[in-house]
Amino acid sequence: MNKVILDPTHIRQQAIDDELLVDHSALAENAGFLTGVAVTKAVYHGVIGISSKSVDDHQLLFLQVCSAQTKIALTDYKQWQRIRFYYPMPTSDGFFIPKEVVIKCDINHPFVTIMLASEEGTQLFL
Repeated sequence: MNKVILDPTHIRQQAIDDELLVDHSALAENAGFLTGVAVTKAVYHGVIGISSKSVDDHQLLFLQVCSAQTKIALTDYKQWQRIRFYYPMPTSDGFFIPKEVVIKCDINHPFVTIMLASEEGTQLFL
């Protein structure tokens, strides 16, 4: 009988290759993260919205907020495996609507996945 071994690193890379996750590790390092970071497509498109600013500017600001939230959770609450907060996502009419964001940190593997709370039940947390 063949056993399937699910390697989280391989599964995560496959999700990035399949464009289910967007790898932001290089940009996240500039934002203060010390590990690999990927965001879901919904977060990626929600953060940039419709804007004249560069995509990297929006993503960097978002990742800086996520990095700060992670540091607060680690130092104040000692709860860093799952962090929840609201982030103002731009709308098509120029306004902002707060969306609940979830940051998942894996204890055994050096990566972080950022998603909307509505995506949390999916398998996109790898």
